[in-house]
Amino acid sequence: MKHFACLVGGITAAAFAFSTPAAAQDLGLSLTQPKVATIAQTGQTLRPGITSADPARMLVIGDSLASGFGTLLEQRAGARDLPMIVEGRGRPSTGLSRADYYDWPANFAGMAAASRPDIVVAHFGANDMQSVLAPEGRTNYGTDAWEDAYRTQIRKILDVAAENDAVLIWLGPAPDGSTNLNNHLARLNPWMEEEALAAGASFIPLTPLTAPTGVFQRTVTIDGQAISMRTADGSHFTPQGYALVANYVLDQLIERFPELAPVETATTLASASDPIQSDLQ
Repeated sequence: MKHFACLVGGITAAAFAFSTPAAAQDLGLSLTQPKVATIAQTGQTLRPGITSADPARMLVIGDSLASGFGTLLEQRAGARDLPMIVEGRGRPSTGLSRADYYDWPANFAGMAAASRPDIVVAHFGANDMQSVLAPEGRTNYGTDAWEDAYRTQIRKILDVAAENDAVLIWLGPAPDGSTNLNNHLARLNPWMEEEALAAGASFIPLTPLTAPTGVFQRTVTIDGQAISMRTADGSHFTPQGYALVANYVLDQLIERFPELAPVETATTLASASDPIQSDLQ
């Protein structure tokens, strides 16, 4: 069930009719207008036959925050008895800006070829407030060209997911305790969302989930409960914060793909049966 735009039609006698001047003009326009490149689409369905004996494979990629999300996604998927195995490959001090240090698109391609993920969860941005050094060349941070250079790196990640027919969930960075980094992440979020949605991926903004007021908070109140959300460094999440995001991602996946829920709780989401308190122990 791909979300590709498809045009279906047949050849009729009208196709061979003499052209009117208007039709000829339209033909001329169609011949001279540049073709719009087709955007490769990430996976939209899971492979058939996913069971506890043949579980879905999730790959979590990105920076050190992705490493935390990967750890809690693995823990929560196991605790909830979901037919899913999670491989966390988040790497500290990395991002999409510095392919000279760690080339995420290239390394992701290798990971995908080896693990053949059904689902990919990605988080980037926290280490990307710097010039883009990529195979295409260097683009200095703060210049007008930086946005295009960074979007190119986002599209490379999406292209790898599309090549592997993997469902991709892109996590939009949450607010940061540093004013400069916070402003940078707020700038990246709409770019990430636009590129992800254009490629058929899902985009989950972490701000509404982890910072309900829209600004950075170390402790937040959700449903009357105070949650220690962020660590003292102002960037990373606490175990409770990571667990909150992990449970939400899993809930969204189960809602979209019911085959990922345990048989005995196939119609019950964690938000109803697996409260946050269970992660606070």
